[in-house]
Amino acid sequence: MSPLVLTPLLLVLAGASPGPQSSSPSGVQSVPLVFAQVDALVAAALPAEGGGVLRVAEPGHVLFEKAYGGYRLDDAIPLSTGTQLLSAVVLLRLVDRGKLSLDTKVSAVLRDWPADKGGITLRMLLAQTSGLPPSSRCLDDRNTTLEACVREISQLPLRREPGAAVISGNTGFQVAGRMAEVVAGKSWAQVFRDELTTPLELRATGFGKTANPRISGGAQSTAGEYGSVVDLLLAGGERGPTRLLSLGVVDAMFRDQSGGVPLVHSPYALVPGREAWRPGLGVWLEGKGGGAVALCQGSYGFTAWIDRARRVGGVLLVKGELERILPLEAQIRERLSALDPKAAR
Repeated sequence: MSPLVLTPLLLVLAGASPGPQSSSPSGVQSVPLVFAQVDALVAAALPAEGGGVLRVAEPGHVLFEKAYGGYRLDDAIPLSTGTQLLSAVVLLRLVDRGKLSLDTKVSAVLRDWPADKGGITLRMLLAQTSGLPPSSRCLDDRNTTLEACVREISQLPLRREPGAAVISGNTGFQVAGRMAEVVAGKSWAQVFRDELTTPLELRATGFGKTANPRISGGAQSTAGEYGSVVDLLLAGGERGPTRLLSLGVVDAMFRDQSGGVPLVHSPYALVPGREAWRPGLGVWLEGKGGGAVALCQGSYGFTAWIDRARRVGGVLLVKGELERILPLEAQIRERLSALDPKAAR
């Protein structure tokens, strides 16, 4: 990250006044104080990015939601790799339905899958350990089909043996999306609607009109709609009285699924303090995969975080540059760590 890029935002953050540093006798800061600090922090930093939306919630209760700059609460923006959380939920719904399992081999679903990649499983695709290269030319071709794109990916040489290394990228999710199409007998767009947007009543979330959606990075959403998916996961897969995901697959999302293999290519390799973060399923896990917080972020700065231990999650919807948003996202989460969500109800 270039210091020339980071310095203006860091100066804004350093100058944001946090207000008085009072707290309760237990050391937990009061609800108004914490959100006043966060509000001041975001209001000072986001004008440089054109604005954004911050939403913080626990299951069934939004604790804080505000739009900044030129944004409205219902604005939908591209998520980039923030899409991975949504796509993982869709695929895990198919796992719950028995259409797939995490250990289903690609070759068991795609008949023309090459033998040298025969050991790749759905788990490896979602945990970035398939050995496939990070990218392929077809990912940006909206005029082709998902089937054709995956056929192109299948012919690329492996970077590592399946299961031997973490190589973060987009091709694995593309293959997983094609597996979903085959086992469901529907397009990815229809599977996405059936398994996510319809049951959660999401109207602005989707991939647009293309037969080759980028499964790992092509969706758009609003802070509130994406937040409803975060809420679902915080609630262990339940939405009100309805269970949409089993607790088993939700738990799997938030466990290190890499098997401890080397981190050959990680999105956090150059981010101080995050070099050892590990992939779950559609998320990255704090520390060495054993931390309490999971993140899903996009290259434009969109960030969602899920703290299952405290049952609090957040969405920072912004379209800028991730390296400029990282210090803001970290400071927001640090301030919110002082919040007792029970006191905010």
